[in-house]
Amino acid sequence: MIPERYRRMLPPQWYESEVAEYHFEGAGAAVDSFHAQREDLLQQFSPWSATWGLDVWDWVYFGKKQLLSIEERRKNIQQKHWSYLGFTPSVLRAIGLSSSAFKLVQMVEDFDKKAIRYVYPIEDRFDTRNAVQAVESIRPVHCNGVGFEPVAAEKIDLKDILVVGIKEYHKVKEFCVGMTPIKRYEEVVM
Repeated sequence: MIPERYRRMLPPQWYESEVAEYHFEGAGAAVDSFHAQREDLLQQFSPWSATWGLDVWDWVYFGKKQLLSIEERRKNIQQKHWSYLGFTPSVLRAIGLSSSAFKLVQMVEDFDKKAIRYVYPIEDRFDTRNAVQAVESIRPVHCNGVGFEPVAAEKIDLKDILVVGIKEYHKVKEFCVGMTPIKRYEEVVM
């Protein structure tokens, strides 16, 4: 029987051919091996998925091989790649997303302080070191740096009794001897 993955590509008269069945059984292992090699080679064309191809990416970006772990090498290559792209909001968002484990980061441009702020959930494992190094490598002179703001997901409602002290002047007809011109009383506001 010819495997289903080949049947879709063959005309119907081949379905009963014993020679075709022997051919596809024999060639199946070679085709699967070629497909695996092809996928492995395609993975090396991107530094984010490369394994043995990281040596080439190190040479492209640094001129020599880095003696670090695979993840650290990828982060260094990514930072170098961002430094070529420039200081744009999309690059700054990408830096924040790559530094976050949950990918729930917001990049906020604080124009008053001339800084970039990353807002993320407090439960997130945010790699501040990686974010600072990446932003510092592309930061122009007019930007004062990077800040971080971990926020809690839950909201806290505070309820309290507020006592307001009120001061008013006495009316002329209320005056008695020895009274102060201002009367004081408190009002409770909830």
